[in-house]
Amino acid sequence: MSGKYHPLTAALSAASARGQQDVELDFDAIADLIAGLPPSAGLRQWWANTDHPQARAWRAAGYRVQQVHLDRRRVRFSRLPASAASRHDITPPQARSAAVAGPPAVVGSPVDVRVRLRWTDAGSVVLDGTGKPAFPRAAASHGLYRLIFSRPGTRIYIGESENLHRRLSNNYRNPGPSQQTSLRINALLREHLTAGGTVSLAVATAATVVVDEQERPLDLMFKAGRLLAESAALVAARMAGDAQIVNLG
Repeated sequence: MSGKYHPLTAALSAASARGQQDVELDFDAIADLIAGLPPSAGLRQWWANTDHPQARAWRAAGYRVQQVHLDRRRVRFSRLPASAASRHDITPPQARSAAVAGPPAVVGSPVDVRVRLRWTDAGSVVLDGTGKPAFPRAAASHGLYRLIFSRPGTRIYIGESENLHRRLSNNYRNPGPSQQTSLRINALLREHLTAGGTVSLAVATAATVVVDEQERPLDLMFKAGRLLAESAALVAARMAGDAQIVNLG
């Protein structure tokens, strides 16, 4: 599998770990993950469940493309049934033959990676006089953000950005026509706040990673570090079980 598409595999694998059967992503979110989509992604055949590198990326995570909306620039992935996953196995034939003979020998040490971060309360999101979401002031810094939608029920959205101020006060307040994720969050905020709900914002601009009991700072300047922290925060929120997680469809 091409290294370019590895972040897509990682994101879908994280969704699988959270128990998601279906994952819907917009093209912009995927472009952010893999550093840009090729022009051919505007064609339906690019999303076919074939043996192309991009298809191997989502199949490696146990998903297939269920539906693609070229007009809305969104794609829905669905978990492969166990039988279908076996038929779509991308393991080389010689490796599958070896597996029939018995389980492979375990090599190396167990992977032991943990992420620690603390959320800082940043205030509430409200609607201004023009009906647009108004966010508390956030630093123009890399990090994570969490939106908690309360009353009625509780929903959580967790994201990452290289510039929190730009993502919140620019993209989510005034989304461009091609920014599908920003349009979605903008609409969700306006609908929830108009109905009398509340939205609180928390941010995290620092995190640590523990590898084999050795703790060190997690570099959030790099997208891989932010994605690792974001996935850890989503898993923790999912396991808490007291809110609906609205990420990834």
